[in-house]
Amino acid sequence: DGITKQLIVIGSPGVQAFDPVQGHELSKLVNDRLAGACRAHPDRFAGLAAVAPQAPENAGRELERAVKSLGLKGAHINSHTHGEYLDDKKFWPIFESAVALDVPIYIHPREPSPSMAKPLSMPGFRVAWGYAVETGTHVMRLMAGGVFDRFPGLRIVIGHMGENIPFSLERIDNRYLWEIEMAGLPKPMKRLPSEYFRDNIIVTTSGMNFRLPLMMTIEALGIDNLLFAGDWPFEVVRPAVDVVDTLPISEADKQKLYADNAKRVFKL
Repeated sequence: DGITKQLIVIGSPGVQAFDPVQGHELSKLVNDRLAGACRAHPDRFAGLAAVAPQAPENAGRELERAVKSLGLKGAHINSHTHGEYLDDKKFWPIFESAVALDVPIYIHPREPSPSMAKPLSMPGFRVAWGYAVETGTHVMRLMAGGVFDRFPGLRIVIGHMGENIPFSLERIDNRYLWEIEMAGLPKPMKRLPSEYFRDNIIVTTSGMNFRLPLMMTIEALGIDNLLFAGDWPFEVVRPAVDVVDTLPISEADKQKLYADNAKRVFKL
């Protein structure tokens, strides 16, 4: 498929489906096994640690163990946990750990939370639309909840070309300012949404390796904020590689998209 080295994560919903004690114990088991595979095939595999947000303090400690002792490259969280989102301050020990370790957190989609599930349960559109709306909303909640003001060095990685957000950044900024002014409210954030997105969010191309959205996202965010991802086993990888191979961008930018940006973000 043209892929030399893969960054491996646990599938959705992973350890987040369980109670806090079991979820934490399973995360340790998952990370031990993933680290073993990476040690056995260091030229082929790297990994992101599973953490159980339902046990926030333990999740922060497990991320530290996974990075310092196991050599994993960051954390992987499958969006909401029992319907709760990471903007809730009880989850912030996970962010504290990620910032202290200087590693990113990948927020991956899963089925919409119970409060969002019914209107997004359209047959045939649950994944392409529902998952993107759910995960994109999660990222917007991080901004609105002050996460990036509290943790300005935090890096969040999201897939599927940014879960629709890059295509709406100008409107999000415009309507955010308008809505706050119309309501006569103080600005809840220190910066514009687009500024957080460009400074704190890294976007992968997973499942969205199509020429038009790829070119638009490169222009909107800059090539340094994009990582190639094949989204295996949910997508066929070879056609995705073929699309990027034929993009009208320089070979240096293709090198960044395919490898150099991921090496920098995940310290590969």
